[in-house]
Amino acid sequence: MDRSSASGDEKIGAADRTRYSGEAVDSARKVAQAVSGGETQAGEQAVWEAYAGTEKLIAVLRFRLDYETPGAFVELPDSGDRRAILEKAESILLESARLIKAGRISDSIPELRKARNILRAYLISSRKNSLRAGVRARKPSRA
Repeated sequence: MDRSSASGDEKIGAADRTRYSGEAVDSARKVAQAVSGGETQAGEQAVWEAYAGTEKLIAVLRFRLDYETPGAFVELPDSGDRRAILEKAESILLESARLIKAGRISDSIPELRKARNILRAYLISSRKNSLRAGVRARKPSRA
């Protein structure tokens, strides 16, 4: 759905579109780094940075466009196949970058939100796994 003429996408000039598109690509690169690095501390840090960058980009674009949508409860995606969900987030971030570069900023915001929610699900899953591992390590073994 193209909302660009009604939403104020024209308020953002070409130089800013290039910068914002670059920010989305940068987040996608961080996710790709996490995918290639496996489930390591550095990989998780890269996902945190991508998540924070995506959240910031959404806030900046919403502010610049004066884009408000009512709050809605969104169920986080299943994080069962952790590599697959990161690859999906990377692909959505790259598509968002393409939309921004094309001047379809309002159309990119829902896509950025999808990517952010995927990254959030990954990070929540990582945290739960770390907590479980910590609990298992502290439990005395029963022999």
